[in-house]
Amino acid sequence: MASKADPRRLVLLVVLLVALVVVVIVRVRPALRPGVTEDVEKMPVISTYSVPALGWTPDASHDTDRGPANRNLFTFGPPPTPTPDRRPTPTPRPTLPPPPPPPTRTPGPPPTPPAPRFTLAYLGWLGPDRLPIAVFRDGDEVLAVPRGDLLKGKFLLREVGPASVTVGVVGYPASVTQNVPLSR
Repeated sequence: MASKADPRRLVLLVVLLVALVVVVIVRVRPALRPGVTEDVEKMPVISTYSVPALGWTPDASHDTDRGPANRNLFTFGPPPTPTPDRRPTPTPRPTLPPPPPPPTRTPGPPPTPPAPRFTLAYLGWLGPDRLPIAVFRDGDEVLAVPRGDLLKGKFLLREVGPASVTVGVVGYPASVTQNVPLSR
């Protein structure tokens, strides 16, 4: 390979190697001053970094024999005590009282259906005041009914007056009544 090398390149390479050797000598020479090997206690200074002293001398004997180990790696001892929890105990959320039970309906008599409507027309009354008879019209038919009798099998004539009658319904309480005025 040396035969194929260009002489200019070879000269350039030698010059670069010489420059490198000069730079290394100039940079490293201050660190190689006498005293580095003579004084072990001193810390050598290389650039801005200092190497600390280790604090022991090579002639000091060290006790490296520590005796038999106190712990067997293949046996287990009691578990360590747990570390107490230093966090504060959280306050429990306030509990609300249970909701009141839904109201229960007391079973009672089934509701009564509405009373049927009285459709006859009141025409007036006949007879003495102590025993009045009411006169009604049902289409083309005229009915005369004394107080306390039934009309059409389901209406009870309760009171007869000169201007109106009071009619109740069979099978309903006595308070369920209809007031029928005199028709014109």
